[in-house]
Amino acid sequence: MSKRGNQNGGNKKKKQKIYHCAKENSTKSHHNKFNVTPGMAGVLVMCSRGKESRAVKEALDVLSRYGDELYPPEANDAEDSDDEELDLEASIAKEVAALKKPTAKKRYSNITTATDCVAFIRISPPVNPSKLVHHMLTELKETQKYMTRYISRFLPVEKSCNAHIADIEVAAKALFEPHFTQKDSEGNLISRKFAVACRVRNCTKIDRMSIINALAATVGPGHKVDLQEPELTIIAEVCQTVCMLSVVDDFNELKKYNVESILGSNKKAESAATAATTKEAEVEADEEVKVNETKEQS
Repeated sequence: MSKRGNQNGGNKKKKQKIYHCAKENSTKSHHNKFNVTPGMAGVLVMCSRGKESRAVKEALDVLSRYGDELYPPEANDAEDSDDEELDLEASIAKEVAALKKPTAKKRYSNITTATDCVAFIRISPPVNPSKLVHHMLTELKETQKYMTRYISRFLPVEKSCNAHIADIEVAAKALFEPHFTQKDSEGNLISRKFAVACRVRNCTKIDRMSIINALAATVGPGHKVDLQEPELTIIAEVCQTVCMLSVVDDFNELKKYNVESILGSNKKAESAATAATTKEAEVEADEEVKVNETKEQS
């Protein structure tokens, strides 16, 4: 009897225990998807494949350093200096009030993208991503000093929305207003030359030309497309289901915001100027020789 029972029991499979690791699983799923969502602002950081984590560390350091120059952080400790004179009860009340205050958001934080060669640093107000990146790259062009080792490009993101034409048009209209509605002293619209730089990654439901046409139409009449010498460049970066937008200055002059191209640009300009001067000198010398030969013959 016991033997038969053992045989029956032996045929039954042992039920495996299930262990729930919600925290670990949620963390993995969080890091395995594109976590930039509509409404976020920040900077897209381009780098070599496999160097994303190092690029993030560099970006956080560089952006915070230059950001603090443009937007000095408010001193949290700028309170009354006579704390020592407060009585015990008032001091405790002050500490309790401080604990109840909401924690301030970090100005710069990494948002995982799960995309090769692409990182995203979220930036909180009052920092303007376009002004920050322009300031940073302008200084890089002037100083020609390496600021990063792993980053190849910084692209600011002022607004982000769902990658649908209707949503893009709404976000673009709000973004474009301060740039394309300016008027002169007589009330006439100031015409601006502009270009659109658009790239689509890992998204098949929307094509690049549809975005470009929608953005150009949103700019409105009175302005001119100029791909060679634009005053303003509209950047549109689509990744999966999110479209990221910004309006920037000096996009062509700053080598399409490519760090590697900016480095050495001054040397190239100097070399070109030297070559042009040398050529002019050679032409003048040849002309002088010809004049002298003509005089001798006469």
